[in-house]
Amino acid sequence: MGTIQVNGNSVNAELSVYLYKDESYPNGDMYIAYCPELDLTGYDVTKAGAKNSFEVVLKDYLEDTIKNNTLEEDLLAHGWTKKKGCISGPTYPSMLKKSQLVNVLRQKKFSKYSKPLCV
Repeated sequence: MGTIQVNGNSVNAELSVYLYKDESYPNGDMYIAYCPELDLTGYDVTKAGAKNSFEVVLKDYLEDTIKNNTLEEDLLAHGWTKKKGCISGPTYPSMLKKSQLVNVLRQKKFSKYSKPLCV
């Protein structure tokens, strides 16, 4: 389950990211970095490139939603819950309703890592 803390213009996040090789791409292999808590994806022909791509996507997402004051609304739309002023990431069973996560888990080879972020 992911966490995001926002204090003014500062954001701290701890998210789970699944890294896998998608061999269905027409011109060769593609690595995908997928975060089910936010339904965000980065990709590249290398693992490191996919991780870097995901970091750019995540940073852009956070900057945009904070700038437009829509972060909380978007988190709630992605299954996050708000209790007593705290927003918690979606539960694993609720994330299994996302077809992309189910497809990732069906992959023979994938790795999962936590992505800490400070913006």
